[in-house]
Amino acid sequence: FDKMIYVVDNAQASHFDNLFNILGKLGMPWASSCQHVRFGKILGMSTRKGNIVFLDTLMDEAKSRMLETAERSKTTRVYGVEGEIAARALGFSALTVNDFKHRRVKDYKFSWEQALNPSGETGVRLQYLHARLNSL
Repeated sequence: FDKMIYVVDNAQASHFDNLFNILGKLGMPWASSCQHVRFGKILGMSTRKGNIVFLDTLMDEAKSRMLETAERSKTTRVYGVEGEIAARALGFSALTVNDFKHRRVKDYKFSWEQALNPSGETGVRLQYLHARLNSL
């Protein structure tokens, strides 16, 4: 193999440093091809503590919250099936941008208010700006 990549959270960093060091000292020719790709955790979500939220549940909740926001909005012009599709796209964009805007190696606390905020550096704002630019 060319490279062995372990994608595991930051808590295991010293374990992998020690493992790769030991493999090197044992003379394993492939030891230098091992790499630990670290990532932070979403605080409050833990499989070991049973506090995990699956992606489909997050997506359904985001869509539901976007539909509620659209119903309260005076400017919403999309209803029915089209509204459901738009809410799903907005929810997906909101969750994606919220996750990507955090540094991969840092832990962060998830917040619906922050993820679905219509202003600032959010997926909802990104979709709004995209729609505005396309209407020009």
